[in-house]
Amino acid sequence: MIYIRGYPAPTLFIFSMLTSFYLFTNIFLKLQGFFLTSAEYDEILETLRVVRARRTHSQKSHHQHVSFGGMTFAKNKFSKQAVVKMISNLPKDRIKNCIDYTLKNSLDGYAINDKGEKVSSDDIIKEWSKDFGSHPNSKDAWHLIFSIKEPCSDERALKKLQSSVMEVMNKNFFGHKYSMVLHTHQNNPHIHVVLNKRNIFSDKKIHFDSRDEIKDFFDDVRTNFAYALDQRGLNYTNTSSLSKDLKQEWNKIKKSIKLETDDYFAKDFINDYYMKLQERNKENHKATASRIDVLLEETVVLKNEHERLFQLLINLKKKKNKRWYKVSKEYKEQGNFYVKKLNEIKGEAEKLRKIEYRAQKIAEFHKANYQDKVGGVVRLENFVYNYNQMRKAGFKTSKSDFENFKRAKRAIAIHRKKESELAIKYFDDSLIVSRMLGASDSIFKLDKKLKNLDQALHSLHNSSVGDELINLYDKRLKANKEFITDVVTKRFERVSQRLLKAEKISKDDFLFKEYFKGVEVLGVRADERLLKIKMKKDYIKTF
Repeated sequence: MIYIRGYPAPTLFIFSMLTSFYLFTNIFLKLQGFFLTSAEYDEILETLRVVRARRTHSQKSHHQHVSFGGMTFAKNKFSKQAVVKMISNLPKDRIKNCIDYTLKNSLDGYAINDKGEKVSSDDIIKEWSKDFGSHPNSKDAWHLIFSIKEPCSDERALKKLQSSVMEVMNKNFFGHKYSMVLHTHQNNPHIHVVLNKRNIFSDKKIHFDSRDEIKDFFDDVRTNFAYALDQRGLNYTNTSSLSKDLKQEWNKIKKSIKLETDDYFAKDFINDYYMKLQERNKENHKATASRIDVLLEETVVLKNEHERLFQLLINLKKKKNKRWYKVSKEYKEQGNFYVKKLNEIKGEAEKLRKIEYRAQKIAEFHKANYQDKVGGVVRLENFVYNYNQMRKAGFKTSKSDFENFKRAKRAIAIHRKKESELAIKYFDDSLIVSRMLGASDSIFKLDKKLKNLDQALHSLHNSSVGDELINLYDKRLKANKEFITDVVTKRFERVSQRLLKAEKISKDDFLFKEYFKGVEVLGVRADERLLKIKMKKDYIKTF
């Protein structure tokens, strides 16, 4: 091999030929006016890139559009599976550790509760502790995970994930307290949810009779999660929902909710009936309470007169005065009249108790009707979602399925308009019941009123009545809750004083039970001496 200036001779020959060709071409182009500057050359390259990009995107569509019954559905081959898993069924002594674990990798060190508030693990346990079972093996919470396959850096996707999870929790776990924490430290963004299993409306824990029930329940949760994500522009599905029988699903809806348009536009007679009953109850309660106040004032006067006559009798008897017989007769008649007034008060108090009981029951019926309406919308939305998913996947649907689909869409639109009205009636009802306070209401009764207000607050923050009305009712409901809590505190103080002054205390006494109910409601520490009594069958006071 011959080398010239350190390079192989053939290489130098080829290089010289290319250089000569380049110079000749440039001279020719300059003479012809075709010479390209570097800027012009870059412009041509950019144009080529744009053309290629357009050709690449339009080369193959990801969607096939299928027309059916005058409506178009997109058949998407790239839907992702919505993931919902139950990680563990937690006993009460492991709930705080679980929440602390989720907070360890949170963005700001706080969880979001069912009211949308930022809370710590201590705040959560303080609020939930009275819901936990007394049995040592009691399972009181679920640890759930909701996950999507999106970049952890996509802020929009993270917000959609959070709002979707909240929507699912409000639909499938209505009446349950929960905390949720977003994690982005792993490959896929996911949300940890710790759920309080005790429902604030029924006061019962989630329970399933079989594994099939659990499977169906979580299948609905995944379907709702996929639907919520889909509504926010994220393409997710629940593959098991594609195998559902639409006819069977529709029959379930027909049993639980009326779909005739006239029924939806017509006045809700049930709710109006409940409201009229409650208004009548309110008036009766006010009138009865006023009569009791008047009778109490009369009895105070009678009592004073009774005591005066008693002292007069004693003095006359000491002096052996003949007036003693006349005053004795007057004292007896006045005593009978006094007892009669006391019996009247007792009768009116019994009426008041029945009115309060009736008001509480009407509130429960009203609440159940409201929940049924909300639940009906959820079932309709699930049907619409399942229908759309089956169409996207290319499953065959009948003409009757399509007709039901259209009816469901109309019913949802009508329902949503009426939902706010129903919610407002329910919140007004809760306020009426909470104001029906008796002078001698026990802590047990007052606790029921507090729970009723908690239920209304929970429903309020999960309703669609609008921010202005939410703020208005939130203030009123919380003000009533503070007032009743203050009444409980004063009642608790009176009960405590009576117990501590008693010579003999039994743990079966009503006051004793009421005292420890007050400890539970107010979250205060019980007196050590009374705690000792609670551990014994009976106690004779020695202090």
